[in-house]
Amino acid sequence: MTYTGGPLNELNGKMGISAPFRSVPVMKLIRTHNPLSKDALVQLIAYHYNNDCPCGIKSQGTVEMFGKNLYESQLVYWKEYRYTLKECIQWEYDLFVVQSLKGGIIEKKALHNLNEILTNFQFEEAEGFLDEELRIDIIIKKNTIKVGGIQIKPLTYKLMRQEVISFNKMANQKWRKPVFYMFYDKDENFINKDEVVLEIQNL
Repeated sequence: MTYTGGPLNELNGKMGISAPFRSVPVMKLIRTHNPLSKDALVQLIAYHYNNDCPCGIKSQGTVEMFGKNLYESQLVYWKEYRYTLKECIQWEYDLFVVQSLKGGIIEKKALHNLNEILTNFQFEEAEGFLDEELRIDIIIKKNTIKVGGIQIKPLTYKLMRQEVISFNKMANQKWRKPVFYMFYDKDENFINKDEVVLEIQNL
């Protein structure tokens, strides 16, 4: 069983351990290289730390190193070690590998759901500048014109430190089009899909 919530989620968020510029833009890595297993993704993250790949993606470390960063940050944040190094590495593995691979599947699930419900709109995966710089996962089109975007996030995103949430919001705003957030729970159910659908219908 994987678990990426709890006090370590708070620690990870407040200390910015998994921020893309401090770790690895893992969803971009997955979209670019399409790893088919957890081991393949672990190796990809390590490869992009140790080597220059033609794709241009750079990792700031390996999954194990991210776990060590989390472990060491306990002393700064709590003034004590509450979790072992092994637990911290496992936590980051669950976040970067297990949850990220699941995140790609959930984005596809969102695309499928929205295309079925809102047949007068088109939904497609965001790529390049929209994805990397403007933090958009899904583009909303009406009559082939881009009218908005969607971010797919786990509910735990709401526990991230405010700077991370604000950074994403500011990136979204640069597009000057509405960007909606669709949240999913631990059972991979979208909890606010109906509200997002209503917002899109009003575009």
